[in-house]
Amino acid sequence: MFKLLFKNMKAKDWISVIGIFLLTVGQVFFMMQIVTYISLLTNAVTAKNVPEIWWYGLYMVICAILMAAVEIIIRFVASATASRTVTYLREKMYRRVNEFAIADFASFSTESLITRTTNDMQNVHLAWLTFLKTAFVAPITMVWSIILLVQYANTNLTIVTAIWLLILVVAVIVLLLLVTPKFKVVQKLTDALNVSSRENLTGVRVVRAFNAESYQEEKFEKVNKSFTKVQIFTGRVLAVFTPLVTMVMMGLSLSILWASAYVINGLDAEAATAVFSSTNAFVMLASQVVMSFILLVTLIVIWPRASVSAKRIREVITHKVSVLDTDNPVEFKEEGTIEFKNVGFAYPGSEKEAVSNISFKVKKGETIAFIGATGSGKTTIINMIPRMADCTSGEVLVDGVNVKDVLQKDLRDRIGYAPQRGFLFKGNIKDNIAFKDPNMTLTDIRWAAQIADADGFVMNKRNGYESEVAQGGSNFSGGQKQRLCIARAVATKPEILIFDDSFSALDYKTDKTVRARIAEQLPNTTRVIIAQRVGTIMDADQIVVLDHGQMVGIGKHHDLVRNCPVYQEIALSQLSKEELGL
Repeated sequence: MFKLLFKNMKAKDWISVIGIFLLTVGQVFFMMQIVTYISLLTNAVTAKNVPEIWWYGLYMVICAILMAAVEIIIRFVASATASRTVTYLREKMYRRVNEFAIADFASFSTESLITRTTNDMQNVHLAWLTFLKTAFVAPITMVWSIILLVQYANTNLTIVTAIWLLILVVAVIVLLLLVTPKFKVVQKLTDALNVSSRENLTGVRVVRAFNAESYQEEKFEKVNKSFTKVQIFTGRVLAVFTPLVTMVMMGLSLSILWASAYVINGLDAEAATAVFSSTNAFVMLASQVVMSFILLVTLIVIWPRASVSAKRIREVITHKVSVLDTDNPVEFKEEGTIEFKNVGFAYPGSEKEAVSNISFKVKKGETIAFIGATGSGKTTIINMIPRMADCTSGEVLVDGVNVKDVLQKDLRDRIGYAPQRGFLFKGNIKDNIAFKDPNMTLTDIRWAAQIADADGFVMNKRNGYESEVAQGGSNFSGGQKQRLCIARAVATKPEILIFDDSFSALDYKTDKTVRARIAEQLPNTTRVIIAQRVGTIMDADQIVVLDHGQMVGIGKHHDLVRNCPVYQEIALSQLSKEELGL
């Protein structure tokens, strides 16, 4: 916990912590002054010395006001410091997740990353805030109170105080042993709740189509009941804490007064008054010791859960990203070229490569297409071009240089990408198309939309390119989302365009129209296409046929349809022999 926080504190935060410590010393000083003058005030009241009563009372009021003012300042500073530190942590975590390659996401589920960014971060914030407000005041008050107690203590009062403190210590240890293991369970169940909720929301159409609402409800209810059971257990255990503290406080005060009564009994009036005055001071100081201990216990109770959360946050922040920039980047030598030299890729933890021995070269302005059965490695191959993943063997060259020898930003500036599953960001259509360049003019935005055959349906909307886009583009059809994603990819006129089965939701006519416009408007742009439809890739300069991660054919359509059995099988499943010219 401390390691995580201290590494992410800046100079301003350290100054704030030192300031809180010094302010706390002042706060405790005023508190102890009040306790000390209670004894003097008691003597003044007994002696009926009105001037002293007024002066001691006024001094105590001033100390109380100053103590309150200092505490308010401490809380303001502590709140600002805790919020700043956690803000740095959250930003650092967000940046690290943005650096993750595809392989890195396998280590953390999406739901877990969301929980770590929200719930876990909140736990750390609460613990850090509580620490700043109590970690200094509790020990300083306790030590100072014990020093002053020596002045008023006798054997009976010391024994009584020690017994009650021992009861409190033992009870707190038992409580912590009961609840600490449950905090780890709570965080795991929080992840499970997020998984269940997100799965149900994102798959709502499938759930309803199969009338599986009751099944999903049962799954959620199972996790929810487990979460509730753990929460109730920890809540009940911690609920004992407040009554226990009250009992110790009342019992301690009564025990001290009871022990003092035996001492006072038989003394003359003057001696009894002195003992009573000392007893009052002792009760106040003993109460301060107990309250200080309670503050520490409050922190101790919060800390285990926060420590679990801090560990989960630290796992993300310290995760070694699999794709890193080189320290000595080189310049690109060519424009719009792609070359794979005996490339292989294995997923983390797998001994066998998902794809292997992939070799091809694409020149500027050419089109290369990949086709094969589901799971044959098509997406895996194209993910290595913009370094979404790094090859585990061989070399991937873009514009004449190894992609590992250039900065990721420079590499991706040359590439436009349209995913298979069209994804749009919440905002408006204009911002989604101009995602890579927010300063893009409306003319350029419309030019890109026209290429993607999206301008028509966009202009038919009431607000045109200012029309709202819901999260994930849920207010658009699959074909509309794909066309907008294609427009986003071509908008910046990149050297290389990658289409990961981005025409699958388009009808044949729109598919052909969009590809023709891209070829016409961007003749010097190299195009990489993954497709399941033979009609989409028939005109490609090169077609790579994949089967179980291996290249089983490469060439033009008319050659492959005659010489590559795998491609011939795929083609014949979609088109007749006459259409294929066989």
